[in-house]
Amino acid sequence: MMKRAVMICGAMALLFVAGFFSYKHLDPQVIRPEADYHIYSLDEMEQLATAIVEVEYEREKSSVVRLDEKDKYPLETKTFSEVKVQNVYKGNVNIGDTLTIVEYYAKWRDLYGSYQWMPNEIYVPLSKGKTYLLFLYQGPTQQPDTYEIIGNHQGKYVITTAKPAPGLTVAELEIDEDDEAYRQLYKQVSEKYGFGE
Repeated sequence: MMKRAVMICGAMALLFVAGFFSYKHLDPQVIRPEADYHIYSLDEMEQLATAIVEVEYEREKSSVVRLDEKDKYPLETKTFSEVKVQNVYKGNVNIGDTLTIVEYYAKWRDLYGSYQWMPNEIYVPLSKGKTYLLFLYQGPTQQPDTYEIIGNHQGKYVITTAKPAPGLTVAELEIDEDDEAYRQLYKQVSEKYGFGE
């Protein structure tokens, strides 16, 4: 009887540990640093942009995660996403082109769990099946057809016709927390580029 009780307790402990590690590996811990960043105006983004395009997200191509050797803190995180151009407002890009977008976030796993690094407290990555207006910059050292989103979340606008821009929720705006500056930019961008009206 005592042997059976010990076996049951051991099995329960083993299940608890297995469940804990499974949870740590299946549900990523999201790391969002509080970031200081320049708040761009619409005019600034338009001037800085190498391309302003309406795109549909296709897929995640690859990620780069470089961790500190000692404490395993992310030193560099990039995800390369593929988008297909639907409309061109500025730049040497054509409708139907496939572009690679550098997003400064990444996911990784190690022995202790699953993690996701975001560039700031607001950014949410591009999503499958969604259409966006992107303000993009191509640096002189980047590969052809590879661009960065200006100001992370500030240069990314999900195109929705579900309701007027001022009435969109945080989830519909595809940001992680409410940001009045971003809401104002979204309103200006949607009015100028004709979506969300």
